[in-house]
Amino acid sequence: MILLGLLFVVTATLARTYHAREEGLAKVWSDRGNRDLSSGKPGTALEDYRNSLSYAPDNTDVQLHLAEALLADGRLAEARSYLSNLWDHVPGSGEVNLDLARVSMRLGDADQAIQYFRGAILGSWEGDAAFHRRQARLELSEFLLDKRKLDEAQAVITGIAMDTPAANGPVHEENGHLFLRVGDPMMALAEFEAALQTDPHNIEWLKEAAQVAFEDGNYSKAEIYFSRAVQENSTDDLRSSLALVRDILRNDPFLPGLSEEEQTRRSWRDFQQGMERLHKCIAVGASNSSSSHASEDLDGLSKDAQELQKRVNLTSLGSDPELRKEAMQFVSRIEDVTSQICGPPTGIDQALRLLKKQQEVLNP
Repeated sequence: MILLGLLFVVTATLARTYHAREEGLAKVWSDRGNRDLSSGKPGTALEDYRNSLSYAPDNTDVQLHLAEALLADGRLAEARSYLSNLWDHVPGSGEVNLDLARVSMRLGDADQAIQYFRGAILGSWEGDAAFHRRQARLELSEFLLDKRKLDEAQAVITGIAMDTPAANGPVHEENGHLFLRVGDPMMALAEFEAALQTDPHNIEWLKEAAQVAFEDGNYSKAEIYFSRAVQENSTDDLRSSLALVRDILRNDPFLPGLSEEEQTRRSWRDFQQGMERLHKCIAVGASNSSSSHASEDLDGLSKDAQELQKRVNLTSLGSDPELRKEAMQFVSRIEDVTSQICGPPTGIDQALRLLKKQQEVLNP
């Protein structure tokens, strides 16, 4: 009995020593594989991970890394096989779903890629789950943008924005650029404004907010942010942009809050400016333009102007709101046509041409 006991102890000790050595060798090869993979040597990493699995065949982490090495090496079918087996055991793993999404994407299976991306977003993650879910959403949005699925991409980006902490200004700025890529300047501006809540003096965010508002025709907000940007860093470009925005706002007869008298004054002033621009363009265009089409456009515009001038004056504009609208629409037409024939407008004429965009914002 004593002899048997001693043999049992010796056997158990040897077994533990053997298993410990196997675990150590598995870790050595796994660590080597991680280094090779991070160094851009996926082919070498493959062999490292296979050696590791020969000592610890049930290690799911090493199996996952092996699949990622296969993916990095372009061996997509093998990678998908490994990942599918892992998914069968842990379908809720965010990392496995994300890798399967990448494989499906590269194999051209868009529907499966989107399905696995959503599994990665909703799945479980080790470490910073919020960070990993954001990264999965970003990859999904890039994939959808590449496929021109703008509505779906916008929904994903909206989810990104909703989960962004209020205090993280740089991420809000990044969200703003994503919204611009799906053609949503209103949400982009909201994200730039959220960024500015964390750092009101950030000159780059002020310029981005101002430019987005300007390009979207929201000149009231553009004036606010260009003004603040000039206070922070008074450059020629910023001062010029601020002056243009203020010209637009000073000449807009439909700006909310104006009296009937002020609307009339502005409409009359804008109409006279438009007529002056037309007359100058006719004088230049008649001598310089070699296009018969351009001459016909100017002739038609001139005839319409003569007819409208018979009805437009301070008194008629003051008593007829519809005539004010008609006059301003004609001014926009003048600025559009003359800019094509006589070059881009400057000063007040540039402001008058941009007024149309302001009205599209105020009266969508």
